[in-house]
Amino acid sequence: MRAPTAAPPQPADFASIVRRHTPLVHATAMRVLHSHADADDVVQETFLAAWTHLGSIVDAAAIGGWLVTTARRRSYDRFSGAAARVTGRLDESTPAAEDHAPTGVTERASLAQAATAVLTTMPATQRRCWELRHVEQLSYREVADALGLPVSTVRGMLVRARATLSRELAAWR
Repeated sequence: MRAPTAAPPQPADFASIVRRHTPLVHATAMRVLHSHADADDVVQETFLAAWTHLGSIVDAAAIGGWLVTTARRRSYDRFSGAAARVTGRLDESTPAAEDHAPTGVTERASLAQAATAVLTTMPATQRRCWELRHVEQLSYREVADALGLPVSTVRGMLVRARATLSRELAAWR
């Protein structure tokens, strides 16, 4: 015999679901994204998805797990999308060859791909600092504010990121 489950949540209950689970959903997104702004967006997207699927939720007691799973997936999607945007921006920001020779184009694409591969090996917060500073062109203070870190921590992470890139891409000099 199947164990009884809690009744599906009703739209009137949704506000209490949001109040009760927002801290957990936000913390889940922060563990992946390390950015309050991105985490806030994921929280909003997660609760919007919950509202959209409210009628299909069978067990109200399981909604916390559903919200955490949804937030985690959306965070990874957002993080992967950011990595793709960085790769595209690296391709765009690499200086063009004066003669537009196919070998020059191929070399620039290979360099951007190698740089992206090195960036993916960095710790997430260190990589995000580098992206915000060198791709988004934010100041140290703006990077620190975006990530909720002290400026001194951002500076240290950028020093380590630059050293890693310099070491790993030395063959491209």
